[in-house]
Amino acid sequence: MLYGRPVARYSLPGDNVFPEGITEGGGTVFFVGSMGDGTIYRGDTASGHVEVFLPPDGDGRTTITGLALDGYGRLIACDYDGGQLFVYDLAARKLVARRALPAEESWPNDVVVAGDSAYVSDTRHPRVWRLPVGRDGVGDAELAVDLGPFRPADPAYLNGIVAHPDGSVLLIASQGEGGTLWRADLANHTAAPVDLGGYEFNADGMLLDGEVLYGVTNRGGDIENVRFMISVARLAPGWRSAAIVAELADPDWDCPTTIAKVNGQLLIVCSQVRAMHTKTPPRLPFEIASTDLPNWT
Repeated sequence: MLYGRPVARYSLPGDNVFPEGITEGGGTVFFVGSMGDGTIYRGDTASGHVEVFLPPDGDGRTTITGLALDGYGRLIACDYDGGQLFVYDLAARKLVARRALPAEESWPNDVVVAGDSAYVSDTRHPRVWRLPVGRDGVGDAELAVDLGPFRPADPAYLNGIVAHPDGSVLLIASQGEGGTLWRADLANHTAAPVDLGGYEFNADGMLLDGEVLYGVTNRGGDIENVRFMISVARLAPGWRSAAIVAELADPDWDCPTTIAKVNGQLLIVCSQVRAMHTKTPPRLPFEIASTDLPNWT
């Protein structure tokens, strides 16, 4: 299903970007991270301009995936290969904290902020970590939920993550066998699959917009025959079940990894990660695609 009209395409400077994560930065601003060299970019949908915001300048960033802003003007970035989280003061463009996940070979993939907590999915282990991000500073990462006791033996490969506005529940996408969407209750540290009527959500990045959940799919078959689309689900009260309302696709999306809602637009990260895996030249420039945000009411 093709939908909407393309609004714009935002070009990212550089020939080794392979963008992966994106987050809304307030108003018309967005931030994008590079898997290629760890650069973090700042873009503006009003001007159409994208600039290098934090260059890979030796602070340890290697492979940036998930990004999120906390409530105190700080940007949280997941360093997938480095197994650590970076926190930057946006106004000063300065590193204020670097925290390793407290498990061997952790792969922090995506992050969402709820109140004074940032929750991070771990692709290496079936776990979600909590990073305290309060007014007084950034704490140490700690375990929030271990999905191990609740999941089958197949690899969890946790990826996209969103949080309920009241901070009580998380939804975490697994790109393992079956493409499970997990509901995690933070109060009792339990988790269970969301009932999607047998649908394999299989999401990479996710976006929560009210009661509508978007999930980006870039898996299926071998690396040369991957299906690219966005699954759209309407969540039932309590988030224990959801109904799929659409599957969105566009032939110009080149291996989308995640999405963000910025100033009424849906921004889609065209990562070209297939070219990175197959070591073939990417198509330049790397881009963020956008379209009008559909109305599902």
